[in-house]
Amino acid sequence: MPGSSLPSPPDPASDRPSPPAGRADRLAERAEVLRELVPPYLARRRALLLWLAAGLVATGWAAIWVGCRYVVMDDVVSVVVGAFFLAVAVGLVVPSTLAVASGVRDDLEARERLRAWAGSARDRDSLARWHSPGRALFWLLPSLVLCCFGVASTAVAAADGSARALGFALVAAGTGALGMAKAVGYYRLVSRELTPAPEEPEELEELDEPQEPQEPEMPEEFEADPAGGRPDDMR
Repeated sequence: MPGSSLPSPPDPASDRPSPPAGRADRLAERAEVLRELVPPYLARRRALLLWLAAGLVATGWAAIWVGCRYVVMDDVVSVVVGAFFLAVAVGLVVPSTLAVASGVRDDLEARERLRAWAGSARDRDSLARWHSPGRALFWLLPSLVLCCFGVASTAVAAADGSARALGFALVAAGTGALGMAKAVGYYRLVSRELTPAPEEPEELEELDEPQEPQEPEMPEEFEADPAGGRPDDMR
């Protein structure tokens, strides 16, 4: 999901109060854009690619550990074998790390645009059109398990002093944290959609304009005679 193919952020002018017809058009455009943004953002294949990249990084870390053990030996064969494992490790770790970094960058850009479009208005009726509970759970539950397992393994590996186990644990914890952050951020957008929008302040134009004081009108029976005399009923 490269950033150039994402829908552009909403116009800042759309945040201003609009007439009912304009609001309907804005909500329709918003629902269409969110329906276009959400499926690629929460695609299951992106989660599988993240886990595959994490597995390749963990395999590369194992190759680094094995290669270092061979390199420290004195014989030439062991050094050659160790150099081979180190080359394999570089070939696994570097492309996988770059792929994860590129995916995180694209996710951050897509999340910012999701926030912008979700914050432009709130409409409960459009929630069913772009809410993806299945995809979000697919990201959340395995990531939660992976993160908890990684954190627990990190504590155990740190206590045992095992560098190999510590590397595996950190990769698992980092991968789970990325998936959890993505799912939790999306659930926050959905919960915001379910909350009522703040009421817009009413415009009191009459209070802003100064009003001229008006003289009280006298009843007709008390009006003075045009000739300067008293009214008929008081003669």
